[in-house]
Parts: sequence; structure tokens; C-alpha cells
Amino acid sequence: MTDLDEPIHLAEYDPEWAARGRELVGEIAAALHGLPAEVAHIGSTAVPGLVAKPVIDIQIGCPDADAEAAVRRLAGLAYEHLGQAGVPGREYLRRRSGQSVNAHVVERRGRLWTDNILFRDYLKSHPDAVSQYAAAKREAAGRAPNLLEYSELKAPVVARIMALARAAARSEGREGREGREGREGRAEPLSGDSGDSGDPGDSGDGAG
Repeated sequence: MTDLDEPIHLAEYDPEWAARGRELVGEIAAALHGLPAEVAHIGSTAVPGLVAKPVIDIQIGCPDADAEAAVRRLAGLAYEHLGQAGVPGREYLRRRSGQSVNAHVVERRGRLWTDNILFRDYLKSHPDAVSQYAAAKREAAGRAPNLLEYSELKAPVVARIMALARAAARSEGREGREGREGREGRAEPLSGDSGDSGDPGDSGDGAG
């Protein structure tokens, strides 16, 4: 197995990340057609203005019983499966040819799915948190050239922002709905849904 602890570097925000994220959501949703799966662009590249590793993070939510099938479909798109990579409840895959991509297969609308959506959306609506997170990322990258130490160094700030995101969701009565509202792509319509179309795990660095 290829080493999980790969070298990292940060890049200034690129508006093309959003477009590439949409393309990847559509590509993966098409590959998962027939499975009860939802697909979303998460992580720092999904937050306008935030410095990030130039790696697009895509989250795939499906029932646990379908996770193995989802991993097989992603392998067919040249994603490398690295197992849980230190995050129980997640299957982590990556693709490093062309645009670098991380894929995170988690329980649909479970805690990992919801936390990643909450974290992303909180950053989108709180510029002060973006500034704090960007500073932590720059400091971590300056001290750690590889993924695992980088992720460990910024973990306290990730945890603090995550706590704020959960508290904000509770105060607004949104926490139970984030799993439904965070979806962007759908592999297969789900019973009873009207639906739309087309860090959190830090060992795989879904928070970017």
C-alpha cells in the first residue's frame, strides 16, 4: 500500500476548485448510479477564499451495507483505497493522476457526513473562522512537510471550529437537517426525497 503520509503544500484559493468539485460530484454520482448514495464537495477547496492543499475532497454518503460496492466503483475510476486511514466509519480513497482528489465513503447522513457538511458551511458563513483556520494551516504547513503531522498540528483549531459549527447548528435548529441539506449529487433517488441533482477525518484530511 502507498504511504498515507504524503508530502503536502498549500495554495491560495483558486475559484476553479468549485467548478472542479462540481464536475467530480457529477462524475462520482454517475459511477455510483443504482446505489443509494449522495455525493458532496467538502473540505477547504469548497470554501471560497480559504488557503488549501490543492486536493479536492469529495464525500460519498451511503448505507453501511453499500460501502464496499461504492469503494469498488471508485476503484474503477482509478481511486486507490487506503482503508479507514485512522478514522473509524470512513473508507478513504485518493486519486493523484491529473487533479488530485480525496474520496471519503461514510454512512449517509451519519455523524461523519453531518460534521463535514457543518464544518464546510460554518466556514462559508464565518469569515473570522476562515481567517483563524487559514492561519493555523499556514503555521502547520510551515512546521510539518507531511500530511499526518500537518493534520495533527492543526487539529485543535479544527476541533474548536467544529464545536462552534455544532453549537450554531443547534441554536438554529439545523443540526438534524444538515445531512439532508448538504447533498449536491445523487447516485439514485431515495424513497421520500425530492432531492437535487447532479475534518472531520483529519487522517485523510477532509478538512483540507
